[in-house]
Amino acid sequence: MHIEFYRSAFCPRCLMAARALRRLMLLFPDLTVETIEISIHPKRAWQAGIRMIPALKINAAILSGITLSERRIRAFIEDNVPPPSPAGDAQASPPAP
Repeated sequence: MHIEFYRSAFCPRCLMAARALRRLMLLFPDLTVETIEISIHPKRAWQAGIRMIPALKINAAILSGITLSERRIRAFIEDNVPPPSPAGDAQASPPAP
């Protein structure tokens, strides 16, 4: 699963959100985070619908706010990522006769 993380190096709230994301990466091993520095890529952020930082984007869903707690970020990830399929689903063998 891919998350776009929009931030600024001058934003202390962005640093707190980045720390929360790093902790959550331990719970979501398939999580990849692309960090977009808005001072370098303002047009990309605007075209993505980002109007406030810190902001996270998964597909078309955006989470932004003054403070993004670890709980809010986790809920956002869980709400926007399909649950993993049970282990072995793809290689399930037919029942024995």
